[in-house]
Amino acid sequence: MNPIYPDLKNKHILITGGSNGIGEALTRAFAQQAAAITILDKDDRKGLAIAAECEQYPCKFNVYPVDLTDTEALTATIAQIRKEQPVVNVLVNNAGYDPRYELLEMSEQQWNDLFQLNVVHYFITCRELLPDLISAGGGSIIMTSSHVVWIAKANMIAYNATKAAIVGMVRGLAEAVGKHHIRVNAIAPGWIMTERQLQQWVTPEAKHKTVHELQCLPLELTPQELVGTYLFLASDTSRAITRQTIVVDAGYAHS
Repeated sequence: MNPIYPDLKNKHILITGGSNGIGEALTRAFAQQAAAITILDKDDRKGLAIAAECEQYPCKFNVYPVDLTDTEALTATIAQIRKEQPVVNVLVNNAGYDPRYELLEMSEQQWNDLFQLNVVHYFITCRELLPDLISAGGGSIIMTSSHVVWIAKANMIAYNATKAAIVGMVRGLAEAVGKHHIRVNAIAPGWIMTERQLQQWVTPEAKHKTVHELQCLPLELTPQELVGTYLFLASDTSRAITRQTIVVDAGYAHS
């Protein structure tokens, strides 16, 4: 389904949360583009297994184990990458979590922990890698938001807030770095049927209602449905697109 973008060959792509779910699909897709891939993930065992499977492609692959909520560890890991690897050309901030709570029946620590993963690690990676992107004369930053910013699920208030923060971050950062030919965009997925979603949240009734009543297109959304949009925003094919959030949810959200 996905075209090959010649300009992505040998580009260095850094993906947070690249071992599972949407991140795993992106990792495999960029490997097929013959890119150089670095993934940051606590699940380094799964990351290394993906790397072994991707040896069939002419790509380069590195896995750095790190807890993305540990700011000091994340900063140190990025410093190590900057020392050991080529300049990152495309940053894909992908990792996140989507817990459910009734109203605001969550602790302050739970609220802060969710922002630490869903927002703060995005900020840290951008802060640490932007000097190299500027020196290199440009690049692409792709954030992962969510369509819940628009549909606003009542039991996901904290998650809604984190993903709305990403939209604001994208808009401001794009304004700040556009003069350096750095593009900043976000993708807002719908309810993607990852392995974790299927295990934790998906019921046959909820999936049927989403696919056949709430979405315009009766598609069961898998990570693969998102890949093409990430590849497009990573490639210079989209060189005139920045400051945008593209909703990929089969027409569920109505902004």
